[in-house]
Amino acid sequence: MSTVAPPTNVMASQQSSSTAAFDEKLNIAKSSKALADYLKQKGKSAVNTDEMKQLATNAKGDVPAEVSSAAAYLVRHEDVFTAIETHDVAGADGLSGVWNFEWAAQGGLDGTSVAAIAAMTDAFDRAIAKSAQITEITTGKKTELDATKQRPSN
Repeated sequence: MSTVAPPTNVMASQQSSSTAAFDEKLNIAKSSKALADYLKQKGKSAVNTDEMKQLATNAKGDVPAEVSSAAAYLVRHEDVFTAIETHDVAGADGLSGVWNFEWAAQGGLDGTSVAAIAAMTDAFDRAIAKSAQITEITTGKKTELDATKQRPSN
């Protein structure tokens, strides 16, 4: 399973609180719904893995943040994308139709091992990110405290 960083043209500090909240609550159904709606709006009936990566990175800046986040979620979770695209055919070809995303948005993968692994991965990723924040804060505080304990030099 490969990982992809969130869209590079959107700094976390610049994201609106609603987009940040959307990112934190992303799952298979929400990501699939956002992608299905976007593809229908654009008149596309399917998307391949390369197009999904382009949506995720949003290099041109023309993809809504929620759609880019949803695409990044599916790029991070290759096994989820594969399960969605192969639910109606017997083999992975890297191409998924809007109907596949609609199926997943309606809970098509709920209760499966793919969904469980994706949820656990997301929980671990959030825990690691929080741990890094805590380490950064405590290191800074310790440095400040140590600086106050230094003897003045004469």
